[in-house]
Amino acid sequence: MTSLFIHNKYRSNIELIGLILEAVKNNDITRYPLMRYTSINYSQLKKYLGRLTEIGFIETHKKDGQVLYRASEKGLDFLRQYYVLLGTLLNAYTRNKSAEAICQEVRCDSPKGQRSFTTRFAAP
Repeated sequence: MTSLFIHNKYRSNIELIGLILEAVKNNDITRYPLMRYTSINYSQLKKYLGRLTEIGFIETHKKDGQVLYRASEKGLDFLRQYYVLLGTLLNAYTRNKSAEAICQEVRCDSPKGQRSFTTRFAAP
């Protein structure tokens, strides 16, 4: 995941939601790997997972006594739109800096039973 402001100490709620959905988009994942991927603590993650599950962006199920999280179709749709917006912002940012476009391709296909997700970002 690419951040518009590379050296920004604080991340927005939308960026954290994007990070969480990025982590759960293809695989079932537990809380600990999510905490490592997003670099947020347990209480923050618990708050975000609760809200994302409540609005239907994340689905949960249990396997071997562990709660597993996975992005729903609604969550994947949000993530695709987030990448489009991020690409637009990055393109505008780099145009102002006289650099080439950063976002080259954003694609999300989700036919029944399969999930594919493609994001490609070039270095500025």
